[in-house]
Amino acid sequence: MKIALTIPSGRPRVKQVVKSFIENAISYGYNPKDFSVYLSIDTKYQNTKKEDFKVDKETKSKLNNVEYIFEDERKKLGETIVKKYNTDPKTIKRLFIGRGYSKQRNSALFLAIKDNNDIAICIDDDEAPFIPVKRNNGEIEWRNLDFFGPHIKELISGTDITRGPYMGYQSPVPSDFENDVPEEIRIKLGEALELGSDVIKRKSFFNLMNQIKYLDENEILNPINSFIVEQGDYGKHIYAGNMGINLNSIRSGKIPIFYTPPNARGEDTIFALQLQNVIVKEVNSFIFHDPFDIYPKIFEGEFPENLRSMPVTEARKTRFINALIGWLKYAPILIYLTSENEIEQKRRINEMLNKIEEPTKELAKLFNRDELNDCLKILKKFHRNVNNHQNYLIEVQKEWRNNIIPSMNNEQMIIN
Repeated sequence: MKIALTIPSGRPRVKQVVKSFIENAISYGYNPKDFSVYLSIDTKYQNTKKEDFKVDKETKSKLNNVEYIFEDERKKLGETIVKKYNTDPKTIKRLFIGRGYSKQRNSALFLAIKDNNDIAICIDDDEAPFIPVKRNNGEIEWRNLDFFGPHIKELISGTDITRGPYMGYQSPVPSDFENDVPEEIRIKLGEALELGSDVIKRKSFFNLMNQIKYLDENEILNPINSFIVEQGDYGKHIYAGNMGINLNSIRSGKIPIFYTPPNARGEDTIFALQLQNVIVKEVNSFIFHDPFDIYPKIFEGEFPENLRSMPVTEARKTRFINALIGWLKYAPILIYLTSENEIEQKRRINEMLNKIEEPTKELAKLFNRDELNDCLKILKKFHRNVNNHQNYLIEVQKEWRNNIIPSMNNEQMIIN
């Protein structure tokens, strides 16, 4: 079996992430030569260099292959697809060329399919396989659980997509946000965002320390069996940072490709809304999510006794602001896709437009960050373009299923 580990990244710490997950696989008896790593990298995210992302020689020597997909490689890949498969250049640009998580994920998946891998395990560069477990006596114990096994077991049994739970910090909102931001602003921000979000609710900016997750010891002693994810208000909800994909299901045309409006977040949300005829299962593949990069020592075997609160530093303000703007950019298409009719669409977007300006302008003053003054303008812009974005979503999926995948399948048959 050939396994692809696909990771969109903008942080050089991804080198340690790769090493830790491959060591996890080896410790549970997997042959690292069955694994290929596809790093789809954005050097502009933290003004880094290509060399900063190179996996150490020892780890690389254990693997079948490591592919580095920088922005120029994504551009070349898109140009090759246009030429080779006679595809529309504008559509291919929306899928592969430029910045954005969806384009990074698509490039890695495309190469994983092209290299004839059987399954892809998708993770992010702010994760680790070390899990904080809360024991029955209340103490915290860090465990290196089998991450790959539950994903692989279900995928080789015919499941199309698997998803695993997140431990640690659930969102890019620093826990001390509620200490630094008045309650009224937090309420109004939550009320505005929940109109166009699958994850942010009106109480999302309250009790943030209680939203930090530890794995209960009983879930290890008495594990829950994998289960089928049913269709909900936001499709078959997944987070692409802990997801497995049966690549044969992509080859058969069952699974869509990632798409978001330009530089928006929510690529996994829009993806999940298109999985009506896809079998998705939740499995006991746990990851630890550290979006603030405050526990780098865990890769050296040093683990904290407890997960601590997050002060609102300038770097964390930037992380949160980028996330907020990314949420606003995908809110209109999410409202479009999840409203029952045009009346509901208009009601939700108009209400969001009316509510977003006050709390974001207050945050701009509080954080001394001018970019937050543009939130209403950004939401209006993406609302004006929502019909175009919806049409682009249809076009890219049609190109993916009707042209790119069949062409890749035919090419693979000739090679074989």
